[in-house]
Amino acid sequence: MAYTRTTVIDATPSGDSVKQAVLDLDADLTGAFDGLGELQAALALKINQSEYDQPSGVPRLDTSGKIQAAQLPGTLADLPLGMIAAFGLETLPSGSNWLECNGSELPIADYQDLYAAVGNAFGLAVNPSNFKLPDLRGRFLRGWDHGRGLDPDAAIRSGGDHVGSNQADVVKKHNHPMGQGGGGDGGTDILHYQRWNLPQPYNAYTQDFGVTGDILVPSMFANVPQGLETRPVNTAVMYCIKWR
Repeated sequence: MAYTRTTVIDATPSGDSVKQAVLDLDADLTGAFDGLGELQAALALKINQSEYDQPSGVPRLDTSGKIQAAQLPGTLADLPLGMIAAFGLETLPSGSNWLECNGSELPIADYQDLYAAVGNAFGLAVNPSNFKLPDLRGRFLRGWDHGRGLDPDAAIRSGGDHVGSNQADVVKKHNHPMGQGGGGDGGTDILHYQRWNLPQPYNAYTQDFGVTGDILVPSMFANVPQGLETRPVNTAVMYCIKWR
């Protein structure tokens, strides 16, 4: 937008000097108007005041030094409603666009856009005017099989092979090599006891691994993790769903 004068106007009343001054002024005005055009184009790119309702159309920081999401519509436009994400916190901030996936029933009238996105995929609410959020507390997520065939029990999932369906925990069919029991502890060959200190390569054991009141050698189970479920190494997060 810069412009410069290259000719000094001669103050003497000569025709050539006045003529040159007029030409110089015309050139200067042309440059000035070009600069004003650039300025006007730049101003057209400013944030619209009516859209954000802020002085001079510029979003201002709040008392915490942040720009509120409501002042920046479109920032999260690429995150669709119904998206589920993991959060590394236990309490969502006030006014969040996310809701914890805790199975809550919400009024359809208050969350019409979210209901339009997920419907009743996560179960029917008791009240027909409500819908249910997914309840992902304590659960692992599994990718929807969607016809791939990697989930052998997809067809018998709750609700069938669809997003929002569930499966109970199971242990895959398998077997273990097993020797014959009996001997000094009954001799009945009924598989209800075990003696790891016998010379057989394999022995039978069908009772709870937590049993300690028999003749088991405790050290044999020292490196076997025991618990109330079968699970991989994991880290707890809070799953949330985007609702607006």
